[in-house]
Amino acid sequence: MRALEDLHVIIQNCIRNDRLSQEKLYRHLYPSMFVLCKKFFHDDHAALEAVNDGMMKVFRALPAYDPDQGIFFNWVYTIVRNTALDKLKVTVKATIGSVEEYDELDNTRSILQNLEWKDIYQFLDRLPPATRLVFSLFYLEQYKIPEIAERLEISTGTVKWHLTESRRIMKPVLKKYFTL
Repeated sequence: MRALEDLHVIIQNCIRNDRLSQEKLYRHLYPSMFVLCKKFFHDDHAALEAVNDGMMKVFRALPAYDPDQGIFFNWVYTIVRNTALDKLKVTVKATIGSVEEYDELDNTRSILQNLEWKDIYQFLDRLPPATRLVFSLFYLEQYKIPEIAERLEISTGTVKWHLTESRRIMKPVLKKYFTL
């Protein structure tokens, strides 16, 4: 209970623009938010930039946060995730075309559930940025194909192509660990 009271005090101080409280809140949330952004960005610098931009939005939006509407961490997570996705949307639109090719979804989700995060990140590092983003949204964030297409403003066929491409790239690596 004490931690919740402290969080409430820190949030109130952040709203009053208290820099020390903002730093405390940032340091408290940073590890989780960095892991979130690392799902989308190959480069640590780009992930850090997304965390920082997202946290700036959090600080600006703090007066509007309503604890009755949901858990604070989930509220922050959503803001930072959406900030990262917005940053990637420009990159994705510039690097992909409209491709209408796709094969059946395989058991990649179940395979990923058996891996540790460090292993998943090693696999993600093999993917091009746009494919990595689509892969992360589908397999790690559990977005549906139409939701990804709408969010990134691309066709569902392009989303499906990226999912197929991600499995093609990762299949040789995953074969070492699992029977596919």
